[in-house]
Amino acid sequence: MKKKRLKRSDTNRVIAGTIGGLGEYFDLSRRMITIIRVLLVIGTFGSWGSLLIVYVIVSLLMTQSQK
Repeated sequence: MKKKRLKRSDTNRVIAGTIGGLGEYFDLSRRMITIIRVLLVIGTFGSWGSLLIVYVIVSLLMTQSQK
């Protein structure tokens, strides 16, 4: 069995491919990941600025997928 790696998506991307990569890793649609993000912001972080900071950090930590 091939081991999955968490990486940014080349094909399923809007800005950096971070959400698309998470969706591919967990076999979820980008829409479902976005809904989860919004619920996390409303429930825990409380601000969209926190979400932006987390998004930038995750984008920098995730590797770019190879074609």
